[in-house]
Amino acid sequence: MKASYSSKKGVARNLLFFLLLFFMLPSMAIAQSTVRGIVTDDNGEPLPGVAVVKDGTSLAVSTDIDGRFAIKASEGDVLKFSYVGMESKTVKVGKENELNVKLSSSLTELDEVVVVGYGTQKKVNLTGAVQSVSGQDLIRKSTSNLSTALQGIVPGLSAVQSSGQPGADNASIEIRGIGSLNSSTSPLVLIDGAEGDMNRIDMNTVESISILKDAASASIYGSRASNGVILITTKRGAEGKVKVNYNGYAGFSTPTYLPEPVSAIEYMTQMDKAYVNNGQDPVYKDIIEIYKTQGADNYNYYDTDWKDLVLKDSGFQQSHSVSVSGGTKLLNVFANAGYYYQNGIIPNNSFSRATLRLNTDMQVRKWLKVGVDAHIRQATAIRPSQDSAAGIIGSILTMTPITSALNDDGTYGYGRTGYNPLAIVNDGGTRKDVAPEVTFRAFAEFTPLEGLYLKADYTRRQVNSEGAVFIRPYDTYEGGRFMMTYPSTSNNGTRQEERTKTVNQQFIAQASYEKTIERNYFKVMGVFQAEKLDYNYLLASRQNFQYDGYEDLMHGDATTAGNSSNRYELAQLSYVYRVNYSYDNRYLIELNGRYDGTSRFRPESRWGFFPSASAGWRISEESFFEPAKTVVDDMKLRVSYGTMGNQSIGSYYPYVAAVNSLSGTVNYWFDKNLTTGIAQAQLANELITWEKSKQFDVGLDLTLFKSRLSLTADYYIRNISGMLQQFDLPDFVGMSAPWQNAGSMRNNGWEVSIGWQDKIGDLSYYVKANLSDVKNTVTNLYGKEYDSSPTITREGEALGSYYGYVADGYFQSQEEIDMADCVYGGNKANIKPGYIRYVDVNHDGEINSKDRVILGNSTPRYEYSFTLGGQWKGIDLSLFFQGVGKRDLYYSGAGARPLVQNSTIFKSQLDTWSPENPDAEYPLLLVDAGSTNMNNIVSSFWIKSGAYLRLKNLTVGYTLPKKWTNRVSIDNLRLYFTASNLFTINNGYKGYDPETGVTSGAMYPVMKTFNFGINLDF
Repeated sequence: MKASYSSKKGVARNLLFFLLLFFMLPSMAIAQSTVRGIVTDDNGEPLPGVAVVKDGTSLAVSTDIDGRFAIKASEGDVLKFSYVGMESKTVKVGKENELNVKLSSSLTELDEVVVVGYGTQKKVNLTGAVQSVSGQDLIRKSTSNLSTALQGIVPGLSAVQSSGQPGADNASIEIRGIGSLNSSTSPLVLIDGAEGDMNRIDMNTVESISILKDAASASIYGSRASNGVILITTKRGAEGKVKVNYNGYAGFSTPTYLPEPVSAIEYMTQMDKAYVNNGQDPVYKDIIEIYKTQGADNYNYYDTDWKDLVLKDSGFQQSHSVSVSGGTKLLNVFANAGYYYQNGIIPNNSFSRATLRLNTDMQVRKWLKVGVDAHIRQATAIRPSQDSAAGIIGSILTMTPITSALNDDGTYGYGRTGYNPLAIVNDGGTRKDVAPEVTFRAFAEFTPLEGLYLKADYTRRQVNSEGAVFIRPYDTYEGGRFMMTYPSTSNNGTRQEERTKTVNQQFIAQASYEKTIERNYFKVMGVFQAEKLDYNYLLASRQNFQYDGYEDLMHGDATTAGNSSNRYELAQLSYVYRVNYSYDNRYLIELNGRYDGTSRFRPESRWGFFPSASAGWRISEESFFEPAKTVVDDMKLRVSYGTMGNQSIGSYYPYVAAVNSLSGTVNYWFDKNLTTGIAQAQLANELITWEKSKQFDVGLDLTLFKSRLSLTADYYIRNISGMLQQFDLPDFVGMSAPWQNAGSMRNNGWEVSIGWQDKIGDLSYYVKANLSDVKNTVTNLYGKEYDSSPTITREGEALGSYYGYVADGYFQSQEEIDMADCVYGGNKANIKPGYIRYVDVNHDGEINSKDRVILGNSTPRYEYSFTLGGQWKGIDLSLFFQGVGKRDLYYSGAGARPLVQNSTIFKSQLDTWSPENPDAEYPLLLVDAGSTNMNNIVSSFWIKSGAYLRLKNLTVGYTLPKKWTNRVSIDNLRLYFTASNLFTINNGYKGYDPETGVTSGAMYPVMKTFNFGINLDF
């Protein structure tokens, strides 16, 4: 009985087991199905090689080249995703079989790799003042060139954009102040290690930009590094699937500021007012009545709105850039094609640029990598030929409205003694400049042993410039009468053609070895570099072209032919070393040195040595700092000192006595005949050499709160010596003075950069701010002084300081004039109420040139910027503000002064002194055809503040959700709008942008830009 019961019990248990198994199989089959998905980064880019592990098991897979994965998992299982440089993430499997995961970067700023001279370093190990900018940050600005995009981004880098002219709207850049008296003050720019022009490349091809600001980082470039170094690294391909990127935008630009001229009646009213103030009878009184009753007939009486007639409201611009990148273990390729076009605000004024770039890398062997790069650029700039674009715009704004522009019969008016901006821009001829450029680079990298790196690199860059100018004369009429053909010297048309060819060749052989022994890290690098520059220039011209459309040189009058040429060469050899040592990742030391030899100087003095030393102390790695590590991630103190040089000193042969052609200027009696000849025009100095710069820097790098907050601060002293200058010679010498290394000055300043970044839910945001200041002082000119109104350069003052008289309001009455101790010019009879009162600074009873004082300086100080940005569910927004805290402006001549040099008056200048208006903005209005008005001399009255705050850039973008774009095989699609120079707060000259350079009215306004664009990746 027991056996029978046991047998039945076993059968029942087995039956129950099979029944349970039968009902659970479907659910088990579903739970154990394959979970698939894609892993991407914060930007939506797929991540290959991500480890996907089923928690609690040994089951693991990795994502493929497209970031895709597939793993067996059940509902409720936990999957762990991990990737180097990214924060690990755990995800619980739900009912869905599709699982898309986004990993955020875990790399802090300290993990960043920064490009330095002849290599890269981790930011954490830097001991010099180096600032890095990603190409992606620059692209978002949608500017026409790199120099403008750098404005305000890096503390200590001053970029001033003084013009908005197409093709010439780049910014002038200085690093840590002006670095020379008479030589170049621009930084050395290297593109992939070879000297180049940052404004000649497509920004979409830039991977990163490093700015080397102190001697520790820049002295490795020796005799050319005195003004700092900018290293530009272009993008390269990487192993993975082929990626295609398109970035394009189109928009328009319009002036930030333009002064508003007055109408004809307003102009004549002000002229009569000025005549009366001059003690003369009014000239236009009766004519004004004719204008009021009959209006301008455009025959005898004109009311020309030159600004409305000639200037366009806006100019069109567009940019297109297509990049293709990808590769295999053997070959990686990055290719880019770019096109940019910009139209100006005057007719026949435009700029276009087409670029091609191909960067290739081939891993021939495990220990051998080779590469070939090519860059081709073609730029075309067009403008009217008879004047510069800035000069034309200045004339348009300052021409008087009673002059004729275009007569009713279609003929051109007389304008200003024949100069008619409307005729010049439409029919006066054009200048076309074409600049083809080809850069070729080949390199090979060897790693035969662990830690040993060898490299050979050759670059050839050829830049051609082809300028073609045709000046076409036009006839002018007024009142039905022929007035003149302008220009009268054009002789029925003038053709001029220029050709330049510049070839730069560079070869670099580089070796380095690094080794870690316990806590000690060593790296030694040596470089040999050879460079050669060849330059050729040719100019040819002819006049008298009889037939329209046949304006090549060969169709001109051969008897009017003219030509000139120029040629020079420059060669340089360099030997470079760098030694890095660190102990326990706490104590960092770097030694740099460069031994330069240049053909610019005599063999006895052409070699120079430029060393530097720097050290860093990572305080945060000390054991005593451990309690603060909960807040402070990294804290590093840096100090450096070194020497740099400036070789760009003008002449390529300054040590030799050159002879010049004197044809047409000096005649000699030779063999009883009067003939022309050649002669030495300048004395030479055999001992001339480069200018030198010695710089001390101390800095602090700090990151806190898990890299949310970062701060960098530097203080530096930069002493420049051996600056070139010329000392006066007696007239009987008959030659100009030689250049001598006999001047010195000092720049000292500080820089602070601070940033905060964080994430709250779906919102990622960041705040960045920069502030810097530099003070310039000329320390020694060996007794020489450069007094060239309105500036002066003298010992103890800043270079190029404004120099003039101190103004003390207006003389309000004749009684005030009579009671004054002294007046400017010494004769009170020449002074009237409403004139500017000047101060007798030295109290000697006279007001003359001895009473002039330093009034200010045009060098920007307290430069600052701050950026606010964020991203939320595909929407991104950034606001970039930039400004200058202290700068002085001085404009003179037409435009800056009312009715000066036969110019008009602006609406903003109508507030002039009168007994009823004693506190007017402008002094007593006077007619001043020759700029002799004593109110217009250089004085503090005309010094305006150049400080400003500008919304430099606004960008709004929207990235479409992946679930939409994936359906059409698009990886990323972003639509955006960007605007530049939207508004500016300033107290400078009314009607002018505070950055604009104005010379006697000539200027091309800085532009506001509005662009709509698209970023597309697939």
